[in-house]
Amino acid sequence: MMIGKIRKFLLPPGPVLSLTLLGLLLLSAVLYYRAVKIQRFLEPVLAITQPRIAFSESLGSIFRKEFGAERIRGIRLGVNSIFVEEPLLFGIGDIPGGDGASTIERLGKVFLSILEDPKMRANVDLILVSTSLPLSGDPAANKRNRSLFQERAAMVLNALYRTEPGIETKYGAFFASAAVPASPAERKANRIEFRIIPTEQIHIEVLRRLQKYAE
Repeated sequence: MMIGKIRKFLLPPGPVLSLTLLGLLLLSAVLYYRAVKIQRFLEPVLAITQPRIAFSESLGSIFRKEFGAERIRGIRLGVNSIFVEEPLLFGIGDIPGGDGASTIERLGKVFLSILEDPKMRANVDLILVSTSLPLSGDPAANKRNRSLFQERAAMVLNALYRTEPGIETKYGAFFASAAVPASPAERKANRIEFRIIPTEQIHIEVLRRLQKYAE
């Protein structure tokens, strides 16, 4: 008797199956709509990031070929920058050479490989060898430090030129050295940065890829 009463409240199998199929169709439609929206968002994002990602991957490949895949203490590859602790670059008397010669030679080969690749060279505007200049409230001290830190950056660049003469003779226009101002809190102690500044070619490539989404 109880089973018979319950059956009065149950729908027949046919309508239940129809409602289930209808629910699945509605769920599929919602998921498809969301997938299309996500795709429309991701495609322009990928168009923007792909040229930079491709350049960074090529840089990473060249860096690992020269320095190896294992992490090296005192040397770090960042986004379009290579950071090197000064003791790895400066030899006796703060002149690049001695123990620093090996690191300088490897860096020279990295930059030469980048610039001898026409595709990569087209995306390089400048390779800036820089030290972080600590600024204080004392103008006289800032002036003295600026000269000192600028000289250290120039010494590293000249060492690159000596170890890889082709860098200066063929690609000297791509290099510069500078002391970049930084607050004491921002200063990266005892590190030289080799920053690869991209050309407008990367931005042009981004705009070209985005063009179809604006039509």
